[in-house]
Order: sequence, then C-alpha cells, then structure tokens
Amino acid sequence: MKTRFTIALFSLFCMVMLVACGDNSSPNTVQQQLQEMLTTNYAAYKTANKLPEGAGALVYIESPEGRSVATAGFSTPVNETFHFRIASNTKTFTAAAIMLLDQQGRLRIDDYVTAMIPGKSIPYLPASPGYQIPYKSSITIKQLLAHRAGVYDITNDPVPASSNALYAGHYYTDYIIKTLGEPDHQFTFDELVGVNALNQLSYWAPEGGYHYSNTGYTLLAVIIERITGQSYGQFIADTFFTPIGLSSTSAPWSANERTLPQPFMRGFSNEGSGYRETTEDNMSANVAEGNIISTAADLARWIRTLLSGSGPVNKNQVTRMITIPPGNEEKQYGLGVSRYSDIGYGHTGAHLGYMSLSAYNPQDNLTVVVLLPFLDFTNIDTQGSFLLNLGKEARKIAGYSKPW
Repeated sequence: MKTRFTIALFSLFCMVMLVACGDNSSPNTVQQQLQEMLTTNYAAYKTANKLPEGAGALVYIESPEGRSVATAGFSTPVNETFHFRIASNTKTFTAAAIMLLDQQGRLRIDDYVTAMIPGKSIPYLPASPGYQIPYKSSITIKQLLAHRAGVYDITNDPVPASSNALYAGHYYTDYIIKTLGEPDHQFTFDELVGVNALNQLSYWAPEGGYHYSNTGYTLLAVIIERITGQSYGQFIADTFFTPIGLSSTSAPWSANERTLPQPFMRGFSNEGSGYRETTEDNMSANVAEGNIISTAADLARWIRTLLSGSGPVNKNQVTRMITIPPGNEEKQYGLGVSRYSDIGYGHTGAHLGYMSLSAYNPQDNLTVVVLLPFLDFTNIDTQGSFLLNLGKEARKIAGYSKPW
C-alpha cells in the first residue's frame, strides 16, 4: 500500500528555504484580502483536483497588528476553534520535550542512546533484545531529532520482502489492521521498535544521510518516558498543554480513542479510488510522531510560544532547534522544526484526512496556520505546494513580504 510512503514524501517535499518580513496592513484590510485570496485559490484548486463537497480550507494568522481567519469550501461554518489531527506537527512537541529535558540537565542531546541517563542507573533506551536496533551504540539523541540516525521508519516504509516475518512486504501497521483485521489493535513503543530490532532494519549508519523517520521519534518518546517516569502524553500535557493554555489540545494514545472532540472538521482522503471520509482513526501507532489533536488557534499559540522562546524552552535551546545540522541543508530540517520558504520556522503534518502547516517567524512575530482537511495520496506533492503557497500568500497579505 502506498499511503504511508506518500506521507513521508510529503514531509520531505515541504522542507524548503527562506522566510519573509516587511510592512504591515490594517486588520480590516487583512481580513478581507485574506478571505478573498483563500476563496479564489480554493475554488480553483477544488475544480482542478475534484475535491469532495465540504472538504474546505482554513488559513489563520496572528501578527502584532491582530489576528485573522479565512475559510472556504466548508458545508457548515467552521473557525479556528475546530479540532483536527495535526499529524507530524506533533514532532514539535516531542522535540521541545527533549530540548527542555536537556535544558534541565536531565539528558544531553549529544549523548548516545546507550549512555546512562544523568542521575539514573538505566540507559536512555532499554538494553533488552527488542531494542537492539542496527547501529544502536552509534546513535545520538540529536541525530534522532534531526532524522540523521538512519532509523528505519516502519509506518512509512514496508518491511522488506526478504524478511522472514509474516508481515514481510507489508507496512507493519497496515498488516495488523487490515490483513489480520485488527482495527482496534493497541500498538506500543516496544512493539514498533521491536519490528526494527527483529528484522535488523536500517537505512544506513548514523550520519549516513537524512531520512525522515517516525520510528526515530518513537524512540524519543521512550527516552522521555524513561527519564520522567510519566507517560509521553501526561508529560506533554503537564509541561506544555496546561502551562501554555492549550485547552483544546490533546494527545490520544489508546486504540479506542478514534474520534475528535467537538467541534471538529471532517477529514477526507483519496487513496486512489475517490474521496471517502476518514475522520476517525486508531492513532496508537503514531504517539509522539503524529497523534496530537488541536485547533488552529491552539496550534498557532504553541508554535509562537515555542519558537519565540517565551515558553518553558528557553531561547538558547530554540536557537539550537532552528539551526540546520550539516547534511540537512537541502531539506532545511533542524531539531524537530523546518524552515519554510517565505513563511517561517515550524512543521507540516499529513495524516488520513488532514494536511496542515504551522509556522512562526521570530524576526517579525507573525504566525501562520494552514489547514486542508483532506489528503490526496494520488497527488500529494501538488497538495503540499498548495498548502505552502497559501501560507506564503497569507504573509504577503499581512504586509510581511520582504525577503530576509
């Protein structure tokens, strides 16, 4: 099945260069122009790509001059308080958690994952057979953050057909859910990492190149839990959701938590045979790399708080996050955040039913969130380009169009 692979391609596609800044416009003018831009662009995209009725698009911006939201295409009114799956925008929370623990001296991001946790008598990752992934003793926490550890991504790539496992040639999660008919299967970190360990899967040795890896962020979640003694979801909630006031943000982990809180935007997906609604899903395989649910307003508050250095993660750590490591220049990926052309720093996300972007430019204090509650696996690069273009146009309308 190609769906997981195309999500990974989208993540690679969206990592590009350059941000903008400039003069500002009046709030009323911004709101009107933003709405006109989105209405025109969405109508053209819908016609060209045969989108389903009710799919829609939302653009939300916050600047020193105020905030504006525009929507188009929805069957019923929606706004920035409606819930959706933020997908890989989740990685900004995971990366922030790691950087905060580094800031507190509870880990060191340059440590190998086999090293002992500071102040504890256990290593960052378990020494059990289920965690004996290839090149384990050469992998650092920083390499996991930057997707430079070579960790095989079992949610976006199939297990090679040469494997002796029953799921050889399949995407592991699809095999469990679809082939075995277990849609409510509770995936665990041990299980997901264990697939790599059992089959000795890897792209290459650490620093052999850049390769986006959801499973690499699964390993980061394991590290967070072993250091804090809390579940990933509880630590993220206690450390970020509650203090920052992200009251509409949650991190479901149970296979039975398939629905979105009210109000929510319905999600649609085209996997080759036309669009179908895909709002509900089992997210237990995506914890820490794509499971978080939020709203445009909350996501904007989060990315602005994080990247401005005004939250728990200080400015020095933020600078480390946005600095592109050697070898990642083409993809423009730092430590859990990307640099997006003419928009800002942040992340994108793509999961069944939803594609989104959150970005913040620390030089001009402008935040942009773009949401497309549909996902076209047959044309994902075009949709990714459309997403980024909407973000770029929103910045221009807000009066921030000069290159930096």
